[in-house]
Amino acid sequence: MKKVFIIFIILVFGAAGYLYYDWHVKTKEMAAEPSITLYSWTDEEGAKHFTDTPPPKGARDVETSKGYKYVELPLVVQIKDNTIEFYKWIKKKIFKKKEKKKDKKN
Repeated sequence: MKKVFIIFIILVFGAAGYLYYDWHVKTKEMAAEPSITLYSWTDEEGAKHFTDTPPPKGARDVETSKGYKYVELPLVVQIKDNTIEFYKWIKKKIFKKKEKKKDKKN
C-alpha cells in the first residue's frame, strides 16, 4: 500500500511540475516578445517575399507592418478552457432532459 501511495505522489508532483514549467515558459514567451515586425518586399527578379527579417539591400517595394507572434496557450489554461466547455455541454444536456420530462408531464 505504501508503494502505491508513493508512486501516486510522485506522479502527482511530476504532473504538477510539468504543468508549472509549461505555464512558466509559455507566459514568459508571451511577455518577452508580444509583437514582431513583418516585412514584404520584391527582389530583383520580381518575386514578392513576406518575412519577419529585414529585407536584403536592393529590395524594392519594402513595406513593414506590426504583427504578433503566436504563442500557444499553456496546457493548464487549455485544460481549464476545455473543462469549462465540457461543463457547459453537460449542463445543457441535463437541463434539456429535465425540460423534456416537464413537457411530457404537462
